[in-house]
Amino acid sequence: MMKDNINPNHYKQGDIECIDAIESAVVGKSGPEAVQVGNILKYLWRYEEKNGIEDIKKCRWYLERLIKIVEKKKATAKTDVKPTFGILESNETWTQL
Repeated sequence: MMKDNINPNHYKQGDIECIDAIESAVVGKSGPEAVQVGNILKYLWRYEEKNGIEDIKKCRWYLERLIKIVEKKKATAKTDVKPTFGILESNETWTQL
C-alpha cells in the first residue's frame, strides 16, 4: 500500500476524517478563533499516531491562544456596550441616567 502524504492515516479515525470534524467545529467562527480551534482539534486528533506528547503540548499552546482571544473578545464586547438611556456629553461619551 502506498503512503498517502496528502491524507495520511493519522488524520482518519473510524469513519470521520479530521478535516471534516474541523470544518464542522469552526462553523460560525472566523479569523484567529477559527484557526486556533482547527489546530487544537488537529493536534488532539493525531497525537497517538504521530508525535505523542509533543502534539498534546502544541494543542495546549493553541488552547492558551484561544483563551486569550476569547477573553479579549469578551472584554471588548463589555466596553462597547452603550447604555439604552442616557445623555451624550460634550466629549461624546455616554452618561447613564
